[in-house]
Amino acid sequence: MKPHAAIILAAGLSRRMERFKPLLSVGGKTFIDHLISTFLSNDTEVYVVVGYHGEELREATKDRNVVIVDNPDYKLGMFTSVQAGVHALSSGYDAFFVMPVDIPLIRPATIKSLLATSRQYAGRIIYPVFRKKRGHPPLIPMDLAQTIIGWKKDGNLREVLNSLESLSMEVSVPDSNILLDIDTADDYRLLVERIQSGMES
Repeated sequence: MKPHAAIILAAGLSRRMERFKPLLSVGGKTFIDHLISTFLSNDTEVYVVVGYHGEELREATKDRNVVIVDNPDYKLGMFTSVQAGVHALSSGYDAFFVMPVDIPLIRPATIKSLLATSRQYAGRIIYPVFRKKRGHPPLIPMDLAQTIIGWKKDGNLREVLNSLESLSMEVSVPDSNILLDIDTADDYRLLVERIQSGMES
């Protein structure tokens, strides 16, 4: 087992996009492929949480070395996918990333930097920061898995992590893609134009 895992959240309805976001293509690869490759290149085991169009996503990732996690409650919101993914993690990891599929262009060097910091500061929640803004993905100690799984209050992963702010640590990275959230058709169009013009960062 690798010491770190990544949970890619790919179960949502893509309502604002009106197309299935995990399989949108940019730079010749789908969103899900970009993220899988980024994490695997950093010796991080990948868990993909599926729900909406789950079989389609299973087929698209069948040749990739990933674990598929079904979330039957995906219509109840993203946090159900977070909890499903964390619940599915095998024991023995040091820490895990949580990564929405619609932030697809994180650089491998960013993940490498977060992992290096985590090894030096075990037990901390590590956030990437670009120009003083926190982005994705946070790297979360495995010790906090049960806190996330058992969270009963209203809110989402951000609320859970905010309650643990004393454990947080920020790492500045030269990667604006940590903030690049593709929610709408206009977002996607601009992203494609940006890639085509060579402005991917």
